[in-house]
Amino acid sequence: MISEKIKQLLKRPMLVIMIFFLPLIGTIISNSFLAKVQSDSKIPVALVDQDHSKMSKQVMDRLQKTTEIQFLSLNEEQARKQLAKNKIDSIFMFPNGFQQEVEAGNYQGVIDLLTLPSSVATEAVREVVASEVTRLTTNVKAANEVRFLYKVYNIHEGPDLWKEAYRYTDNQWKPKPLMTIDYEAQGTKQTKQGNVQMTGYVPLWGFFTLLLCCITSDWMIKERKHLFKRMKTMQKGLYGYIRSVSAAYAVLYVLQALISFALFKWLYGVESYGVLLYMCIYVIACVAFSTWLASESQRVGSYYMISVVMVTGLSIIGGSFFPVGELSATIERISQWLPQHLLLYQHALPLTFIWKEIAVSIACICLCAFKLVWNVRSIK
Repeated sequence: MISEKIKQLLKRPMLVIMIFFLPLIGTIISNSFLAKVQSDSKIPVALVDQDHSKMSKQVMDRLQKTTEIQFLSLNEEQARKQLAKNKIDSIFMFPNGFQQEVEAGNYQGVIDLLTLPSSVATEAVREVVASEVTRLTTNVKAANEVRFLYKVYNIHEGPDLWKEAYRYTDNQWKPKPLMTIDYEAQGTKQTKQGNVQMTGYVPLWGFFTLLLCCITSDWMIKERKHLFKRMKTMQKGLYGYIRSVSAAYAVLYVLQALISFALFKWLYGVESYGVLLYMCIYVIACVAFSTWLASESQRVGSYYMISVVMVTGLSIIGGSFFPVGELSATIERISQWLPQHLLLYQHALPLTFIWKEIAVSIACICLCAFKLVWNVRSIK
């Protein structure tokens, strides 16, 4: 009966488009929009390299990787014109002789700053640039000190001693992982870095999928007055009919999760197939939740309104749009008890480390199924 119901659903073109394509389209568009908003909200700052040395290029490359500030590589004429038009906040110029000054151990006044009275983030950007210059001068001083000690103690100095000391000191500036996880996989001990993606395409996909689940679960309301009464007289009964329809929708949404994962892997480079497992668990929880919510409603119009409000609220608290920890530590703790929290892991962690999220999702499925059966009993 489930396979027959799936065939019936697949014969409805609009339903197929809604289930398989709308969550994907909504996710891609929303993710692009949020990325553009995030990029436009960055403070634009110009970098002008007049030294064209190895060290000036190294500093510029590192600054351009900063996520909070938009560093633009321009020539002096372009930078001055954009500053005059208030298109950039300030200009940091690497003058001729920048590398010589750094190698001599000088770090003050080695970069020229051009700004306007209306600049809003000059001091903050100055700290970022100064930290990179300090990193360079520290590396140089450390390398010089190593070479000096080799000469003092008459130790044979290799041809690349200074470069090796510089490289070693520079590596000390790289931060260590905030969390590592040791676990056994097929008898071999492995170490993985836990990486939580607080916003992105998978959480956004979770929002659109839950919303579509609620919309497509309106069959519970539309068929209640007429079809449900006839189903009570059938051999498998009303419970069998609701179970088969819900299972058919669950199968379609699991297929949608498979297609979505394949597309995300192609577009964004999802690394772990464990993410697919969490997506499948999530869609089953979504189908159970939406079917229960529809069983509680009497009118389609009010059901749609309630669904939109509940889905939006759960997605906000669950962290689908932005890190909820920025709002409140209490909300962040609550979010850990919602199925949406499963989708925040960019690199899927072992099941033993997210047992709570999986247990909550399974409990949500069971509770919704139990309440659904209870509601169906009251249908006359």
